[in-house]
Amino acid sequence: MKRAVYIMSLLLWLGGCASNIPGGVAEAPAKAVSAAQVQKQPEAFIGQPVRWGGEILEVSNAEQHTDVLVLGRELEKKGEPVIDGQVDARFIARFPGFVEPGVLPRDKRLTVRGKVTGVEVRKVGEFPYPYPVVEVEESHLWPDPRPRDDYPYYWGPYHGWGPPYYRYPWGYPWWW
Repeated sequence: MKRAVYIMSLLLWLGGCASNIPGGVAEAPAKAVSAAQVQKQPEAFIGQPVRWGGEILEVSNAEQHTDVLVLGRELEKKGEPVIDGQVDARFIARFPGFVEPGVLPRDKRLTVRGKVTGVEVRKVGEFPYPYPVVEVEESHLWPDPRPRDDYPYYWGPYHGWGPPYYRYPWGYPWWW
């Protein structure tokens, strides 16, 4: 009986450590290919597996698929787009079937894994822009980051210097 309780508690503990990030999104492909590289030489990368991410610009539904236009950004180790990170290139994440546009709101961060199918030229304003297209196999919509209330904490020689107990009730020790 003790053994069963031990095993169940171990499984629950390990389950608590599990991530909700899909495995394909969390792991980078063996050969990293950027959207800018595909933009320049699309024929060389057709069929290549990629993991790209960034901020959602627009969602448009067609008859057989949904196109999500993404402003590509550099990714962290687990695939999360870096906020205000270096811009790679815009790309189209093509989802099969219908995706509700409300599920993928503008300015949210998205990471996709899939295969490159080519390049489509669409306009950004009046400029014809070549968008690399990724046929999405897995995706992850990242939550908004929580703001930190403890940063920045100034440890300089004036305001807020030192541990909090130096400030109360009589001020800094060197003023005594």
